[in-house]
Order: sequence, then structure tokens, then C-alpha cells
Amino acid sequence: MYGETEVLIAGAGPVGLTLALALTHRGVAVRVLEKREGLSTASRASTFHPPTLDALEELGVLAPLLPGGVRVDRILWQRVDTGAQAGIDLGILGAETGFPFRWHREQQDLTPALLAALPTGSVRFGAGVTALTQDAAGVTLRATDGSTHRARYAVGCDGASGALRGLAGIEAETNDYAHRVLRLLTPLDLRDVLPGLDGLGYLFDETGSCSLLRMPENWRLIFRIAPEMSDRDAMAEAHARARIARFLPAAAEMEISGRDVYGVTRAMATAYRAGRVLLAGDAAHLTNTRGGMNMNAGIHDAMTLAATLDLVLGGEPDRLLQDWADARLAVVRDALLPRTDSRVAGNPADEVARMAALSQDGQRIWARQASMLDLARIGMPR
Repeated sequence: MYGETEVLIAGAGPVGLTLALALTHRGVAVRVLEKREGLSTASRASTFHPPTLDALEELGVLAPLLPGGVRVDRILWQRVDTGAQAGIDLGILGAETGFPFRWHREQQDLTPALLAALPTGSVRFGAGVTALTQDAAGVTLRATDGSTHRARYAVGCDGASGALRGLAGIEAETNDYAHRVLRLLTPLDLRDVLPGLDGLGYLFDETGSCSLLRMPENWRLIFRIAPEMSDRDAMAEAHARARIARFLPAAAEMEISGRDVYGVTRAMATAYRAGRVLLAGDAAHLTNTRGGMNMNAGIHDAMTLAATLDLVLGGEPDRLLQDWADARLAVVRDALLPRTDSRVAGNPADEVARMAALSQDGQRIWARQASMLDLARIGMPR
């Protein structure tokens, strides 16, 4: 009935390919259906947190991600108007993970490594999902290339605009954040401009903030822009220079090698399961970009779901999948969305003082939460 496929996966992004590889390692036959003709090269997620690095090492694909990446050991907060500083060394997490740091690298550098580790033919490109039927025994998907595929389960990892969630009849609670983001790129090493900066910094004044993110080939400066400002006005040279001068006056004349504006959406699927269809990654949740958590949460979805599917395919009760779906939905509803929202909702004037006041235990708790060590394994079957 199923041919050689037990699980169909819609979407060949980092979540879909992670799920495919994790299942393959468990001996589960998978097929990935991807609507594009190849892997996406768009600049999207760029932060890998400690439990994600642990997972990628377990799958044997971390090594290709490390050369040329950026290790971030310390996070800096600073008031640009008063000079007050705070910092947290992520080494405080060394007892809990083999990777007590953040790794900055584009997600487009991860997907080729995942694809290369999969058996040849596991991914079918140019085959977006267009139709779904399911019954008590399995799932059938039809693709844009005219092919039809049958398996015991299907997983939607095809993003927020992907087809499988809608075809399965799962709704999502979605709204756009009021603010958009101006992103500027510079080849200037900002560590030479701002003492105490490692690879991640948050700068504040009385009414606003700027995030600094070191990437392999440049630094990103990220500013929130007012809802009434047009994209064109936000990217205008005069506005960009004014924002730099406000937060980094010593680098006001820096080279700007790239700039763009993007919106931010908040979304949560109302369920992670409909019969034999499950959701993971962007198809299930979208968060504010502050903290770089959404892709990581998707990879954690994939790792916990792979372990659960393996048990169910091996004869364990199907209710384990509902337990997983309920647990991962709770992660997003009760922790991930509130956590990312809180990072942009507070008064920027208070942020540095709040971080500076943390005790050693408080710093460790904050670092665990920021690194997602407390969320990554929720949903893992016991």
C-alpha cells in the first residue's frame, strides 16, 4: 500500500530536511515534496541555539556548518545615552550542553548539508502539494508535477504559506506586528567601535533600540521602524544615517553594503494534528524575530516528532502523536510567543538596568530560556 514510503514531508527547508534525516537515521522511509526547483537561498534565519547545535551534531551535519560561522559567547546590552552596560556569558550553560554559545550562520548553509546526508532521491523538487486525502490507513498527496504519493503519515513543513495545513483543515491565528524592521549590512567590524561587544549586542536609549548581529561576512544592524513610515523612506540614505548616528555615532559614516525592510508576523496553528497529518516549523508557528527562536523551535519540533513517529510506526499507540501535538502547541502558546513578544514590548529605557540587576542564578535562568534549553525536548516521548 505504501511502497517504500512511511512518512511524506511537505517542504525542503531546514525543518522538513531535519525531520527527514532524523527519521532516516531511525530506519523510517521518507519522501520530501518541495514546490521549488531547488533549495531556497533566501536570507532568513541566522541564529543556531545550543540545543539545536546538539541536535545537528547528533544528526552528523554540524561539522559543515562550523567553518566560516560566527561563535557568540557573550551578549551585550548598553545604554547609548548613559553608557550603562550589562552582559551575560553563555558559558554559564556549560554544564547543560556541549555548545554553550550561539552560532551565527545563514539557514541556507544548513539545508545543503541536510540534503547531502539524505539518501539519493529522498527529495522531489518541483512538487508542491496540491491535494490531500486521508483515511484510516494512510495519507495520499498529489503534487504540482502530477505525481501522487501514499504513506502512513504526512507532515507539513512547507512554511506559513504552505498548502498542507489548509488542505488538512487546520486554521491559524495570525496577525502582523505593528512594527517593521530596517536591516542594514556593513563590512565594518563593530567590535572595533563598541568596547565589550562580542557577536551580539542590544543598544538602547530612552525611547528605542538597535540590535547588532555579527555574521560571517558582515554585521547586521536592525532597527524597528514606525508603522506610518514607508519602506522607501525607511531605506533612504538620510534616515539610515540618522539611525546609525543615534546609536553608533562613532560609526556614522560606515559603509552600508546592503539594506532592506521586512515585516514580522505572529502566527500559531490552532492544532498540530488533523488525523494523519501533522505540522512542524513555520507551518505551525511564527514569532517575532528578536532572539532568533522560530527556526530553532521548528528544528526542535522535528527532532521530537521524529522520535514519536518512530515509536508509533513501530507499534506504539497512535495517541503518542496527539500527546506530541498537544505538547508542542503548548510550547508555542505558553512560552515561545510570550517570550518573544516580551522582548519587544517593554520599555527600552529599563532593559539594561534589568539585565544588570540579575543575580548569577538569574543570569543562568535567563540564558537557559534565551537558548531554548528549557523548551527543546518538550514533546519527546519518554
